[in-house]
Amino acid sequence: MRNKFAVIGLGGFGSTVATELQRLGNEVLGLDRDEARVNAIAERISHAVIADARDERVLEEFGLAGYDAVVVAIGEDLESNILCTLALKHMGTRQVWVKAVTPSHHRILARLGADRIINPEQEIGIHVAQTLARPNVLDYISLGDGYFVVELDLPAKLDGQRLAELALAERYGIHYVGLKRGRRPQFDPPEQVVLRQGDHLLLVGQLQQLQRFGRNVL
Repeated sequence: MRNKFAVIGLGGFGSTVATELQRLGNEVLGLDRDEARVNAIAERISHAVIADARDERVLEEFGLAGYDAVVVAIGEDLESNILCTLALKHMGTRQVWVKAVTPSHHRILARLGADRIINPEQEIGIHVAQTLARPNVLDYISLGDGYFVVELDLPAKLDGQRLAELALAERYGIHYVGLKRGRRPQFDPPEQVVLRQGDHLLLVGQLQQLQRFGRNVL
């Protein structure tokens, strides 16, 4: 059974979310007041409708309370964004994910009870800055509460060392979860595996611990 998602606001962010959800095999409803935006995405998602999502009666007509999640992707009109979020929460929608534009907007959405608040520009900006500032960090995922999973490109100076020699848990309090060599990932690799330049090591730990490992080893 396919999950049902709705995306309200079909600008650049909203249309990307909607089309990717559709590509992943879900049923997707897209809503926007702008006819051009609706027409542009109509053939790429299950349903695309011209509608004013600020009106709770409109949202009820589409039965959004029964959807698995609704994404409020309205960014340029904060009033519409807030009114739509308020209406969805009042209806009892299962999951309401909302795009925030400013810190004050984020605080308002939190008080309204949004289940997940997204700051796409800020999150992408931080991600780009982190990876630029640390060339060996290929990618990372925040797990919350200061914990991260990072993918590291091992430098030449670690070539030939055994994984056990890094003493990740003993010295830094971090743990390895995988090793990628070429296209073949190894999950939970043995500690006696010999590292090679260009290997990608997947580590998990708190940010400060990972940073200390980076300063001392990379």
